Amino acid sequence: MLRLRYISFTLFAALIWNCDSSGGGTDLSAAAVLLGASQCTPTSSTTMPTTLTDNSSCPGAVNDATDDLGFGGPTCVTSIAAEAPCWIKDNFHCVTVTVEGSNYVITTNDKPPHKSYYYGGASAYYEAMDTGGGFHGNPNSIISQNITMTIPTTPTVTNCTQSNAGTDSVGVTTLGVVIFNNQAAPGDSFATEYYTMDQSQGHPQNTGKYHYHTEPYKITSDDSNFIGLMLDGFPIYGKKSQSGSYPTLDSTTHSTACTPTQFPDGTYCYHVENNTGLNGYIIGSYFKGTPGSVD
Repeated sequence: MLRLRYISFTLFAALIWNCDSSGGGTDLSAAAVLLGASQCTPTSSTTMPTTLTDNSSCPGAVNDATDDLGFGGPTCVTSIAAEAPCWIKDNFHCVTVTVEGSNYVITTNDKPPHKSYYYGGASAYYEAMDTGGGFHGNPNSIISQNITMTIPTTPTVTNCTQSNAGTDSVGVTTLGVVIFNNQAAPGDSFATEYYTMDQSQGHPQNTGKYHYHTEPYKITSDDSNFIGLMLDGFPIYGKKSQSGSYPTLDSTTHSTACTPTQFPDGTYCYHVENNTGLNGYIIGSYFKGTPGSVD
């Protein structure tokens, strides 16, 4: 498994962005995410409780070999260990989750459990592209992956702008689909690349890795829904806070202090940017905390 390596921000800046392209894209692998970490010294930590406020209905281990979310896509395997917290058991699908020491280990095949243009016309899970808005397909197809994220159970705030998020697999959604940031592949612009997204706001890059950059409509649409976890361990929500308002986000890390239902003792939250189209992205260039690793 790849582990976090510390390098200077100067070296990272010399790397080429990795994402997908309407022309096929370039894959530099998930290691590019790890290379964005810096020689920052953590300044504080945030403890996230392991149960909901009312955990009377918290399940034990979750084992569902044919998990069906009703989106018309393929069923998936959901396997969550008994020691995982209730907020993971109650929200995550299409992943395997274990708790190893001070980390959640989350593995996914990254196949979206909803229909997509990128499943191909011969597939029962195919869905036509919404061409009315100028959208069009890129040449890639969804291919099953084997992605493992090791995410800290207790996120540590860095307060250091060099904690660059990279572009590839910076977080994982409750649907088991990974998150990319708001950058495009080399030689492309995100303004162009955005228009290759399917109706659920996702698309695959050249190795078939499906991902979201912007508001994932099967999870959230201008609301406060829980979206997933960033690689640093802080949670991700829709455009709104649970009070129904649009939070003011830190311009560097795209996060804010919060006390959502899942974390009543308080933490930091990422939110979808309160904007539309390509500007409604999930994360920009920097993590709030020290990121875990991706394999």
